[in-house]
Amino acid sequence: MKNNGQTFMKGALILAVANFIVKIIGAVFKIPLYELIGKEGSGLFNVAYQIYTFMFIIATAGFPTAVSKMVAESMARGNERESRKILESASILLGTIGIIGSLLLFVFADELAGFLGNRDAAFCIKIISPTILFTSLVSAYRGYFQGRQNMYPTASSEVIEAVSKLAVGIIFATFFMNMTVDKNLDKMVDFGKGLVKSTSDKTILASSGAILGVSFGAIMSLILMIIIYGAGKRKRKIEVIDTETRTRRKILKELISIAIPITIGAAVSSLTSLVDLATVMNRLVVNPAVFDKYDYLFAKGTEFFRQASELGWDSAQLLEKKANTLYGMYTGQAQTMFNLPLTIIVALSMSAVPAISSAIAGKNELEAKSLTQSLIKITVLFAMPCVVGLATLSEGILGLLYSDADAFMLLEKLAIAIIFVSVVQVTNAVLQAYGKVYYPVFSMIAGGVAKVVMNYTFIPIIGIDGAPIATIVCYAIIAVINIICIVKVVKIKFNIMELVIKPLFSALLMGGALVGLKLYLGSGTIATVAAIGIGAALYIISAFAVKTIGREDVLILPKGEKLASVLEKFKLIK
Repeated sequence: MKNNGQTFMKGALILAVANFIVKIIGAVFKIPLYELIGKEGSGLFNVAYQIYTFMFIIATAGFPTAVSKMVAESMARGNERESRKILESASILLGTIGIIGSLLLFVFADELAGFLGNRDAAFCIKIISPTILFTSLVSAYRGYFQGRQNMYPTASSEVIEAVSKLAVGIIFATFFMNMTVDKNLDKMVDFGKGLVKSTSDKTILASSGAILGVSFGAIMSLILMIIIYGAGKRKRKIEVIDTETRTRRKILKELISIAIPITIGAAVSSLTSLVDLATVMNRLVVNPAVFDKYDYLFAKGTEFFRQASELGWDSAQLLEKKANTLYGMYTGQAQTMFNLPLTIIVALSMSAVPAISSAIAGKNELEAKSLTQSLIKITVLFAMPCVVGLATLSEGILGLLYSDADAFMLLEKLAIAIIFVSVVQVTNAVLQAYGKVYYPVFSMIAGGVAKVVMNYTFIPIIGIDGAPIATIVCYAIIAVINIICIVKVVKIKFNIMELVIKPLFSALLMGGALVGLKLYLGSGTIATVAAIGIGAALYIISAFAVKTIGREDVLILPKGEKLASVLEKFKLIK
């Protein structure tokens, strides 16, 4: 168990580091992009990106996991030839799906933008549509390498994708934002003279330029994956005895049978985000009085007011633009920060499926059970301080990165959902590894329905603040149902004191200290950075002091035995 556990944690660590780098690059991309194209442009960008994400998940979500699971099982039997055949079959299938998805997104871009109440986003949607094909093919390769518990190709492809997206996206967005507005222009844009007809058109073009970076990043990721696979294929020779493999038809049938329920579960989650977008935009305009709550964004003297006066928006356009601005603030600031801590959790879940699947294929139930317990415990240990830290320091953290911290109250609420989203991420992976691929579907549907109902009810009453509250309830429901399913399937009992009470105590102790520091030092740059460092140190010290981390948790880490012996000398673990 120790050896496979260390392989699992090593893979998770590799992905975590890569994802952390990707998130940093993403922040370097999204934060200046937000400053460059503003709340309106950020709204257009995120509308297109959300639609693309939904279409991509519909096309491919379950296949990387299915490929990973099947390759892990083939490698556990020593069948190298079959693992390659799985990749080839998945690439053909995903390539076909990717082409269809890209065409659908391009052809129906205007209808989708209209349905979501943001017609200006249609051009962005068309620009991002080819990306589905490239990312579909990349997902097949990532699943293959993850199944071999080799996380380096996935990690490197994620980094090169992020770097390419950053470079190309910022260059094109800057190019369009530097254009000069000429109201007398007889067309939308004149590239030769660097002219654009209106400020609104300039924002649309800049958002589309930023989206183009996403497509370019996907192309670069695919090229890298093909190179890595080709180099590895030449090095590895298949022995003659390794000839009995399943037919391509059987492989495709199993891929589809595993992938479809996972896709449904993921699609429900993404559909919830998409409906979130549709309800936020459409429900905000139901009650125009709700915009009075955000008058600091729209009142006379603001950039929004100046642009509205310049272009002479009618009442319907004015409401749509206000809704888009609030959505841009929510996604551009609050959700960007909310997604950063989930980097580690995504890495753990991606590494968990092949590790647990391999243990189950080897009929080692004790190892699979132990990995499951450690995975969930590590997830809670990591998520707890993230919740408290982001909720307590939201204004200061946003102030560090943006020219304004308008979304800090949204982030305060949204931060609470981190613990539930983290648990959902890893428990979905565990259930999929155990072959219970339909269980997450039912829990996601239950949570998704709750979110849609709450959005529909509360957004016209309390404004966009209703969206993060609905997110908390949604993922809390999913997390509880998933945990109940795992207790039933894996037949393990969770120690509530070790899993919840102790990490919560350490996180609340840290939170109390952060509140005190905030009151004493304020929310300035130096004060916020100091508070983050002090809070993290206090949480780690407290976690060891109350014996939250045990020897068995340390042993599955790379170099776990040496680390455990050092910690035992200082009586930090037992």
